[in-house]
Amino acid sequence: MNPTLSYHVLEFTGAGYRRQETPIIRETSLRILVNGKDLISLQCSGTHPHFLATGFLFSCGIITSAQDVTALEVDEKADAFEVRVALRESSVRLDGLTVTSGLGWNTQPGRSELRPLPDSSGFRLRSEAILQLAQELHARSDLYRLTRGCHNASLCSPEAMLLFRSDIGRHNAIDTIVGQCLVENIRLDDKLLLSTGRIASEIVCKAVRAGVPALASTSMPTSQAIEYAKRYNLTLIGNITESGFCVYSDNERL
Repeated sequence: MNPTLSYHVLEFTGAGYRRQETPIIRETSLRILVNGKDLISLQCSGTHPHFLATGFLFSCGIITSAQDVTALEVDEKADAFEVRVALRESSVRLDGLTVTSGLGWNTQPGRSELRPLPDSSGFRLRSEAILQLAQELHARSDLYRLTRGCHNASLCSPEAMLLFRSDIGRHNAIDTIVGQCLVENIRLDDKLLLSTGRIASEIVCKAVRAGVPALASTSMPTSQAIEYAKRYNLTLIGNITESGFCVYSDNERL
């Protein structure tokens, strides 16, 4: 599914109004069914629906690994997706699911289940590498430059960008990366998650649940995000610009 649609708009500039055709990011729904029962509908851009569904189920605590999924089918309809997921009955954990609204719906993992991240022995981030990775994040953001309507996220080693994803919501972009890592068995405990979105407490919880030791963004964190990062031993970096950034929770990884 093409992530953009073309619309005719009326644009105002200093010279007055003019009509022009402009690309707009596509918003579509992704309906997730678990063992034949409706779970939730997410609003997303429609790219990588299988990874998004897997990452979403993991982030909200319904599954703990890709092995909990016995089958996953994606049905693309006219302007929507239906993802049918079969889970081992013993792994279905829908009780106490907390739902919060945003762009579509996102869930928060049970915070009582989260544990502080272990010290990442040997995992270190260079300041120069963080700036370079943020620049690469912007350089890869073709969809954002085209539409101004998406968030970007990437998975990085201390020195290189490994995965890049865009979506209309910052939650979706991160869930898609986490889902791909689950499906493809990509190690996360020695990686950095880098995002363009505001870091709220739910994003910190997603990173902690995935086992990522460091989370960074070109945007700012909330107060609760900082408190959670400190509580769960997560290195938290924000407000990355061309020349610097702020460290809100270090944990001796810099």
